[in-house]
Amino acid sequence: MPASEHMPILGKRKSITQRILFPLVALIVLSNLVVLSIIMGQLDQQLLDATEQDLINESELQAVQFRANMAELIRDLRFVTGTPPIQGLIRAERNGGADPSDGSSEAEWVARLGLIFSEMLKAKPQNVQIRFIRANGLELIRVDRYGPSGTIQRISQNELQDKSASKYLSETLRLDTGHVYLSDIELNREFGEIVQPLQPVIRAATPVYTADRELFGIVIINHNLQTTFDALKSIAGVDHQFVIANGRGEYLAHPDAERRFAFEYGRSSKITEDFPIAQRLLDEPQLEVLNGKGNTNGKALVYSLRSITYNPEDSTDRLILATSHDFQDALAIKDRMLSKIYLFLIFVLLMSGILAIYVSRRIAGPIISMRNTLNRDGLATQSEDLPIHDGGELGELARAFDNLLQELSRKQTLLAAEITERKGAELELRVNNQKLKAAYKELEQFTYIASHDLQEPLRTVQSLVEMFEENYGSEMDEQAKTFLGFIKESTMRMTALIRGLLDYGRLGGESELTEVDCQELVNAVCVDLSLRLDEVGGSVEYKDLPVITGKKTELRLLFQNLISNGLKFRRPDVSPEIIIAAERGLDCWQFSVSDNGIGIAPEHFQHIFMIFQRLHGRDEFEGSGIGLAHCKKVVELHGGEIWVESQLNVGTVFYFSLRDNRDEHA
Repeated sequence: MPASEHMPILGKRKSITQRILFPLVALIVLSNLVVLSIIMGQLDQQLLDATEQDLINESELQAVQFRANMAELIRDLRFVTGTPPIQGLIRAERNGGADPSDGSSEAEWVARLGLIFSEMLKAKPQNVQIRFIRANGLELIRVDRYGPSGTIQRISQNELQDKSASKYLSETLRLDTGHVYLSDIELNREFGEIVQPLQPVIRAATPVYTADRELFGIVIINHNLQTTFDALKSIAGVDHQFVIANGRGEYLAHPDAERRFAFEYGRSSKITEDFPIAQRLLDEPQLEVLNGKGNTNGKALVYSLRSITYNPEDSTDRLILATSHDFQDALAIKDRMLSKIYLFLIFVLLMSGILAIYVSRRIAGPIISMRNTLNRDGLATQSEDLPIHDGGELGELARAFDNLLQELSRKQTLLAAEITERKGAELELRVNNQKLKAAYKELEQFTYIASHDLQEPLRTVQSLVEMFEENYGSEMDEQAKTFLGFIKESTMRMTALIRGLLDYGRLGGESELTEVDCQELVNAVCVDLSLRLDEVGGSVEYKDLPVITGKKTELRLLFQNLISNGLKFRRPDVSPEIIIAAERGLDCWQFSVSDNGIGIAPEHFQHIFMIFQRLHGRDEFEGSGIGLAHCKKVVELHGGEIWVESQLNVGTVFYFSLRDNRDEHA
């Protein structure tokens, strides 16, 4: 006998060497990976924390820089406002054109003030325009750097504009002496058109009062913030992303030109679209800084958001500075370390593999020898062929195999005897099945012959009764007619019972299993019973009934009997309502047919499914008492069971299960 037949329990599996080698190598690699992940995880955190601190420091420097620029702008404004030509011009205008203090004319003071404005623009390149505007909105003097090739020019008298509708004029005229108005940051416009190239500007203005505290006008400086924005950007690291938004969240500075000052063109581009957490800075003015790490607009970033107020007189004037750094850029240093670590892991893997192979072979050698013996001799292996006298685990394994082989030999003998016995039992079972089929066939023939032979004398009795009524009906008294009526009624009832018995015996006899759509089947039954439903005012509710494999005619009889019972056994003055439902079981469908009829007492639950069992007199409800027996037989033909739950004067629910044979017949 081949070794494979001797030892069917042994198959092709991994060798002991492989079983030792793979787990050992995996353990070494896994332990190194765990250590590596811990180190790299800590390194990641340290790198991200360091990057976050850099961003915090940068945003703090940017805030200091911007506030310093705004403070310088305010100082320049106050300096210009405090120069002698301002008050000299006011005195000359109030005195008919000549200053009473030194005789200077109004034009001379305007010229001197224009010179001061020009020198201020030369000294401060970020200031692009300085104006002195009367309280009525008319410009008195304007100097800007919009001359040819960007030269500084003083605007002629006939080109001066009326600024009475300007917001900055009305806002500044409300202030007291020494106070400063700072406008929103927006793109510079001239005559209503945006100046090219684009210039983000902020306007600083302060009111001018006469010596007797009468409001005369304002001095205003247009300050170009582009240089300031560039300076703030230079503070950020070269690989850091930097943006600026105003107090409404609208972008003022952004790498994408389409998103800068979008509100000037009727669009909106807000910082909250990229940094949703910035909404907190917009909603909470007292909050200054938000730092963190995470996914921002679908991108992993380290970020620092800072809200800075730049107007000492109005805390609502503020900017949102956002500096961020991509995770991958922040963690780039890891790549250099990983290459060295990978080389080390490869070395460890090779060494662990060599060690595992050596150890496994030392352990596996004797076991392989025993395996070869078992494969060669199988159940015929003798005790002396195994190292049962060795010490340690090898000896224990050999002794265990020896005991197992002896036990297998004993059980093999028992199994052969049991197989012989089972074959005999199977043969006897097949013979008994054949006998049972023959008996069932004989029973069917007997039922048919008996019912047919019983119907013949009944027909004779019925014919004689009809002839007797026809020939002698006029001569009979009432008592004779009553007796004759009893005979006629009894023969008709007996005929119905015999037909029911015949139908009961034929159920399931010749019909084939087919695919049955229960929804369509119940539809057809309801159509057949439509006259009865209309007569009693009843209704049948059902939906989503399944498709099963079964005997269609018998299933139709099942549903028809149960629905008919619900219509028949109804309560007086209560319209019958019948509900049919189904739910999936493990290997069957469970149906329920419920009604709101007279109900059934619990002591009758087991009897109602027996043939010819009636719970009510014939004068109360018609019927032969065989309908539920039909239902029980149909359900059992389909491998299921039927039962009932009921409450008197409330209603009844018939449950039945039908085995789902669709998969078996697929």
